[in-house]
Amino acid sequence: MKYGIEFRHLHYFACVAEELHFSRAADKLGMAQAPLSQQIRQLEERLGTRLFRRTTRRVKLTPAGEIFLRHAQEILGGIDRAVTHTRSISGEDSGTICVSGVHLALSHVMPPVIADFRKLYPAMTVDVQVLGTAQQLELLQSNKVQVAFIRSTNPAGFLKTEHILEEGFVAVLPKDHRLAQKDDLTVKDFAGEPLITYAPLVGASYYHAIMDALRRAGVYPVIVQEVSHTLAIGTLVAAGVGVAIAPSWLAHNPSPYVVYRRLNDIPAEVELLVAWHAEEKSKTVIDFIEITRQTAAKKEFVGISS
Repeated sequence: MKYGIEFRHLHYFACVAEELHFSRAADKLGMAQAPLSQQIRQLEERLGTRLFRRTTRRVKLTPAGEIFLRHAQEILGGIDRAVTHTRSISGEDSGTICVSGVHLALSHVMPPVIADFRKLYPAMTVDVQVLGTAQQLELLQSNKVQVAFIRSTNPAGFLKTEHILEEGFVAVLPKDHRLAQKDDLTVKDFAGEPLITYAPLVGASYYHAIMDALRRAGVYPVIVQEVSHTLAIGTLVAAGVGVAIAPSWLAHNPSPYVVYRRLNDIPAEVELLVAWHAEEKSKTVIDFIEITRQTAAKKEFVGISS
């Protein structure tokens, strides 16, 4: 390998960096301390810089060590993903599949999909991450995530997608607010009310759906705060900062300070898509997508109104 740095060097270095103690790291690695120290010195010589500051009392990463640790972890993680992906393509039924999604996907869509997937692949681990759409697209393109649940986006050549569902909206109101006493609310009821809504560049689909509905109703919103996450809307409404319009799944996150009312005059037009890499060949990944497709067709996602 170029520079004479081998996989074992990275593995030993990452362990010492995690423990910041050579004796504990040696125990964890199942080796004596002296050869471990020798391997770290050899790595430092080949890099041409010190990675650790050693005193009689402590071990600490140098600035160069901190930078090298990030790269080492990325390389080691990449090897793990490569092994998992290769095993999955070879037909082995164990390993890890990495799945990401926006919050709605984690709370309402993934549970029945993962439950059915694990019946088919009981030895597979499903690693789940909550991420925004832009981050998920980056991870899909670099094969760090195999399946992503994203908002609708511009087509990308490396990507395949399928429609999963569309969401409706609810009014989010402090429990003692005058509108909380009404059962049939419309967007017009928000005229003159202090409104908490989404920042235009974050959660863009929600933002445009809400703003378009207000504009059609002739309501000029009095925006008191913009947020980047739906759960933050629920918190601020509960605190009495204002009222809000939010996707219907939020109503399944109950709060003693908040009431929810369905808004039928905003179209259920915010899509959730399942996405995967166009070159994906793994049978386990393809099966995960097929289970998602079947579950969506049966409309088994509890608590989402459309």
